[in-house]
Amino acid sequence: MARDPELPIEGHVEIPVPIDRLWEAFSDVRDWPTWNPCFWTAHVRGERLERGAKLVWAFNPIKPWYLYKMPATARIVECDPGRKVTWEVTAFPGFHARHSYLLEDLGAGRSRFGSWEVAEGPTYRLTRRFWLAHFRYVCRSSLEGASSLAGRRVQVRRFGAQADTGRPPLVAIPGIDGSPASIEPIVRRLGDSRPVLVADYRAEVNPTLERLTDEIAEAVAPEVGGGPVDVLGQSIGTVVAAQLAIRKGLDVRRVVLIGPFTRLDWPKLRLSNLMTRLSPQWLYRLSGPPLMAYECGPVGDGWRHPFFAATFRSDPEGVIKRTRWEIGRDFAQDLERIDLPGLVLIGAKDRFVPDPQREVERLRSLFVGKQVRVEVVPEAGHVLLPTTAIERAAREIEAFLA
Repeated sequence: MARDPELPIEGHVEIPVPIDRLWEAFSDVRDWPTWNPCFWTAHVRGERLERGAKLVWAFNPIKPWYLYKMPATARIVECDPGRKVTWEVTAFPGFHARHSYLLEDLGAGRSRFGSWEVAEGPTYRLTRRFWLAHFRYVCRSSLEGASSLAGRRVQVRRFGAQADTGRPPLVAIPGIDGSPASIEPIVRRLGDSRPVLVADYRAEVNPTLERLTDEIAEAVAPEVGGGPVDVLGQSIGTVVAAQLAIRKGLDVRRVVLIGPFTRLDWPKLRLSNLMTRLSPQWLYRLSGPPLMAYECGPVGDGWRHPFFAATFRSDPEGVIKRTRWEIGRDFAQDLERIDLPGLVLIGAKDRFVPDPQREVERLRSLFVGKQVRVEVVPEAGHVLLPTTAIERAAREIEAFLA
């Protein structure tokens, strides 16, 4: 096929990522835009990478100021899990392209990732200059994106007491954007009497919520040294906290859940993801803080809360992916497995859940006969705002953990 002397366009990169983790990230097609910047959106029919499956995606422009998104479809003709995936594009007459992504296990936790592409046909030759630039862009972006996977890990950020206070450290998991900002005021307050370890997962690339929990546990374990810990979660972080509470390897003593939920409004989440996907970056950033103020408020005197600055800077692709984890799932199954002393705080004015009062009743029914107390914070929404809600919640949590 490669009759053009400038083809194939190819390259490879070696990265300090085990082959299973590299394949795990690569095989989640919907997640490609979070690590490979050439893709705007992508999915595979049937949700599985396999021979014969149809890929549908759209490319970002070669230059940011070019105003186009280029859709494409392809048929997978080779699929060797953990080693190679090849597809063919025959979208219009006179154009035939073949692209392969190559993966190789180098041992010792390292892998090689490669990109290879050829094309032919009269239509290709007429537009050859554009396609060569496009193929180079895809190759370069793919290799740079794969390299970035090595640095995309959960980071553990320490707040509060550095010395031994005689109290177990508190492991805290924030809400959907992964930034510590959504719980920063509360963990700083709690950090006056104990070390607080916050999982910053903005850069995670996990395919499932359970894998995110695994990575958080792996990141936290060396920090706590096998001793007892307390766990706090906010919003979707409450599910991670519940999963940490029952897993082996962490000696969890008590659990605090802020703004948990069982089931959300799935059509609303789908619409939110669609709007986020379609919005240009500048619009996403400008609209994010006021939308979150409405969704997670009331704000009161909390406009300087770091949550809003973090919303402005958040990664839309990561938020879209983690929102998908919430669609079609009843998290009651995760929460009801908690069999430890627990404190649940839910805002009386939480607009994120469909019906706050019904959510409170369902949560209380989940924990009947267990050492879990469900309390309503009158002034609060989904995020602990305003200051009065933060202070009230901090007192409740400090008393419970003590």
